[in-house]
Amino acid sequence: MRAAAALALGLAVLAAAGCGGGGRACLQGATTSASGAERDVTGTTYLTAVDVSTPDCADRVEFRFEHTVPAWRAEYRPAAKAQTEDASGRHVAVAGPGYLVIRLSPAATARSDGSTLTRTYSGPRRIPAAGARHVHEVVKTGDFEAVVTWVIGLDGKRPYTASVDGSSLVVRIG
Repeated sequence: MRAAAALALGLAVLAAAGCGGGGRACLQGATTSASGAERDVTGTTYLTAVDVSTPDCADRVEFRFEHTVPAWRAEYRPAAKAQTEDASGRHVAVAGPGYLVIRLSPAATARSDGSTLTRTYSGPRRIPAAGARHVHEVVKTGDFEAVVTWVIGLDGKRPYTASVDGSSLVVRIG
């Protein structure tokens, strides 16, 4: 009986260590290098939602689209480059010392039909990450010429994975 209890406790400690430290132990194939995917997309894709959650041992940032995920690129960038609004060059503060920049193209957050503008994403430009392990906030820094850019502000440069799941791009950070 004691042996079984000790084994259960030992497994719980190992599991917590794998998740508590996050990183590659939690995320199979995680990297800190740039990653991305070209996608065969006809026309502009429209972002509909951005969600931040921590369902398991990794923080999760999900970018949802109307029908399909556009081409994407994820990379860590220095503060001066990450905290810059596309087109204007204006400084946009993002919490945290680590900045994972997500570029989506061809993408937009609103559909334009002549003089009518219909927003497909009506959420905030700045999304706090309450309860997340490593993500401080997610901030939209661009929506210009079919490129939508978001910066994930982190507590440091963390291993991550990015993958397409249906009509979502899911970024997991450990």
